Amino acid sequence: MVHERILLDIETQRDFFEPGRSCYSPDASRAAQSIYRLFSWARIDHIPVISTVLRVRANEHGPLTSAPHCVEGTDGEKKLSKTLLRHRINLGLRNVTDLPGNLFAKYQQVIFEKRDTDILAHARLERLITELAPATFVLCGVGVSHGLVQATVGLRNRGFGVIVASDAIVDLGHPLREMAYLRMEAKGAIFVPTSEIITPAPRRRRRKTHVAAKSGPALQKAWRK
Repeated sequence: MVHERILLDIETQRDFFEPGRSCYSPDASRAAQSIYRLFSWARIDHIPVISTVLRVRANEHGPLTSAPHCVEGTDGEKKLSKTLLRHRINLGLRNVTDLPGNLFAKYQQVIFEKRDTDILAHARLERLITELAPATFVLCGVGVSHGLVQATVGLRNRGFGVIVASDAIVDLGHPLREMAYLRMEAKGAIFVPTSEIITPAPRRRRRKTHVAAKSGPALQKAWRK
């Protein structure tokens, strides 16, 4: 499967993004608008999308925060409606290695449900990634100190380019978030705002924080990987 760009959204679920939900924060509302822009971009430019959904058993504690979240069967577990594309398939929770052939020839979006935050701990998802030709992943979603850093490290170790949409991620205030940002940077991930992912700009920007943009030549180089 050959694709130049792939959008990977991690845990874009109601509990994190909707006011009144268990893990909502004002930052999440702003991030959601950027996530919706990325999905619009993917839809228009026919960019394949890999999505993950965390499902926590009712009698277990979720991995991302101390508050209950993504409990299966609840509304908060559901994916944001604007992150669902028309041509999609949900492969569910089955953590097996079998995988339908030619997935992205039939569907634009492939959704995986999982118990663990690490995308590569899911056998089907790991197989799909292994079968992909070199590409650049654009990451957005929830859990900088969990799923996002795990995905970045795993993808970079497999030779994929990684661009993190800096305004389309939520760190949930985790105490190790700064370390996670540093680790992603050390692995070669590039942080840019959504506006420059949708329309890459050949200019340099001043880097202000760990999540500030490295744009221009760095972004163009990432697209070529």
